Amino acid sequence: MSIDKLGHELIVDHDAVPGLMDAMTMPYPVSDNSMLTQVSPGDEIKADIAVQANSAVIDQLEVVKKATPGDSPAQVKPIHIPEVGERVPDFALTNQNGKRIRFGDYRGKTLLITFFYTRCNLSDYCPRMNSNLAQVDKELAKDPNLYAKTHLISISFDPAHDTPTVLRSYGAAYTERYVKEDFRHWEFATAQPKELKPLADFFAVFYEPDATSITHSLSTAVIGPDGTVKAWYSGNRWKPEEALQAVNAATASSERSRVASSQPAST
Repeated sequence: MSIDKLGHELIVDHDAVPGLMDAMTMPYPVSDNSMLTQVSPGDEIKADIAVQANSAVIDQLEVVKKATPGDSPAQVKPIHIPEVGERVPDFALTNQNGKRIRFGDYRGKTLLITFFYTRCNLSDYCPRMNSNLAQVDKELAKDPNLYAKTHLISISFDPAHDTPTVLRSYGAAYTERYVKEDFRHWEFATAQPKELKPLADFFAVFYEPDATSITHSLSTAVIGPDGTVKAWYSGNRWKPEEALQAVNAATASSERSRVASSQPAST
């Protein structure tokens, strides 16, 4: 077991839950954040899971065996937290058309990104992230002027499986345009492992593949037209309206700066 305090989750390597799921490693939100302080990495726990329509949450837990130094996970480097105002590197991706794209291609637009993988079957994880972006996309489309100044990218951390063909099919289902989708406003992309790792590290994304799935964290960010971080959301508790407000604010701020810079200097 390990702890993701940013996402308010415990990453648990658990036995099979009869009638619910096979043995696997996966992150679980906790119903009370104080639980995160009751455990240490490597502890063995007994927990009750509250299953709702779209989520499975650890509701009660008991530490049955404390970790010894040999049981604790190896030390890892500190997590990089994207800071508001921090410049985003010009990361490279490959989109659903097999085209190479870079973050710098969208300079001048407000960019909303999230991370996912298409095989994720936890409805409150990757599917929720893309459902949230779908809601933002629909709201932005109501204002053609704002729509033209914004762009969305969903980034897969499963390049071995999420090929351009897979991304096209998956993405078109979320945009609800299917065969008519041109992905001009919302792209689905991935990167090769050597390019993906620094990108994921910058946005505090943890992902660890196993035989059947990927244990991962969630990360969503708003990047301003100037290429700097304007907002960052860890986990799945953010709402579409929050991201929409951040996108609107970043776009409006950039427009005000553009207008101000175009005015002649007073004498």
